[in-house]
Amino acid sequence: MKITVGDNHLALADLIALGSLDTQIELTAAAVKRIAESRKIADEHLDGASAVYGLNVGLGANVSMKLERGSTADFERSVIEGRMIGIGEPLPDSVSRRALGIRIANLCNGNSAVSPHVVEQLVEMYNKGLTPVVASLGSVGSSDLGQCAQLCAAALGIGDVSFRGTRVSAFSALSAANLQPVELAAKDALGLLNSGSVTQSAAVEVIAELGVVLAAAKQVAVASCEAYGVNPGPFLPEVVATKSVPGGDDASRLIMDLLHGSWTLEEGAIDQAQHALSFRTLVPLVALVETHARSFMDLLQQECNSSNDNPVVLLEKRQIRSSSNFQSLAVSVAGDALSIALTHWSNATANRTIRMANGTIEGVPRYLAPLEGHSVGFNALMKSTVAMATRVRFEANPASLDFFAISENAEDVASQFPLVVEKLGRQIGWLRQLVAIEAVTAHQLLCLRAEVKRGKAAKRVIDVVGKYVPLIEHDQPLGHFVNAVSNSIARGELA
Repeated sequence: MKITVGDNHLALADLIALGSLDTQIELTAAAVKRIAESRKIADEHLDGASAVYGLNVGLGANVSMKLERGSTADFERSVIEGRMIGIGEPLPDSVSRRALGIRIANLCNGNSAVSPHVVEQLVEMYNKGLTPVVASLGSVGSSDLGQCAQLCAAALGIGDVSFRGTRVSAFSALSAANLQPVELAAKDALGLLNSGSVTQSAAVEVIAELGVVLAAAKQVAVASCEAYGVNPGPFLPEVVATKSVPGGDDASRLIMDLLHGSWTLEEGAIDQAQHALSFRTLVPLVALVETHARSFMDLLQQECNSSNDNPVVLLEKRQIRSSSNFQSLAVSVAGDALSIALTHWSNATANRTIRMANGTIEGVPRYLAPLEGHSVGFNALMKSTVAMATRVRFEANPASLDFFAISENAEDVASQFPLVVEKLGRQIGWLRQLVAIEAVTAHQLLCLRAEVKRGKAAKRVIDVVGKYVPLIEHDQPLGHFVNAVSNSIARGELA
């Protein structure tokens, strides 16, 4: 697959594809022109009277110190090496490769002043499959300074890369790919490392996984409503229309479509006027998670397609101005909000599951155990249900609020976007396990109520979950069934 960058907005599908070794990058002619013009503007300001951060004055707390350009290449190399502060285990190759691709796309905006030959080197590295080894920790979301230093150091032959399935030195990989270590011009180093592309890349994987899990979660939730025999009144479009909730109409249509053909929609089928809120609030819950997932995704795409640079080159005015483009506060707060929304979904999922296992339903044995009174059935599995829901809730603690002032108090605001993404990823993993438990429980209840007409979601759960889980007719280990269904959800089988 070839992705052309420079003039087109990178959609989520493009961003996902950037993590694959099968993807190649091509720059538009307009992007190449912007990159060259941006560099010319930097050169014009190099010996000017105005102080330009990272070009003719120092970085961080050294911003008041004028730079001596006795050996520009050595200074720029030291800027990269001195900021390679990433720690912890390496990121997956797909995350590092996508991060490199995103940074290349950012440079095409022409706001960075990175030299054309350096951008060309990054494109060659990407297209020849040199993936920098980047540590997983060390960023606070005020750009991924230390990680991007590792990401781009490979262009200079510094650090390690993954190449042809093996971790090797960047220097040897460049040689094997018929490339030479690049020499940097003034401000090139800052232009390379002043980016949030590493965390953006990780967030792309998280949002892609979330889409798969939420698709399954909605199917399973509707199947649970049918299995339990929930009054569908709160899902009806005419009921939902009486209160305007963002995404409510779409949620109602989705739920009614997934209930299509269900016995619960038949006139007089349900005697009970209303049921527990974990069932009854399905419309606002679907609307809530979809709204916040969409907000997070939109802001993430905006980050990936925009300048992350400080200072920023203004092409039309031929100026270089200080900016805060490297801060990712909006998307970070949106990630925290999404995390809280997912916790509301998780709480309802756990409560629905417990009610199905412990509820009193006519004709259904206690704990969904055919040998009623002699077996634990699904009752013990509720401990795992609570364990997963508790973990989802734990990860909802907002991360974007915590920071300490550093760099002689000059850097006293940070988004903590990396931590937001990290905990959101863990949360989605726990949620997938929880949805799998609900799916296995709903499957058992649907099988025990085999005489009723099934809707679309219930049929889907029976078909997919039934490939891995039989009707449980006696006490037996259930954990491996949950794991099998969780893995099927991850593969998109319930999407």
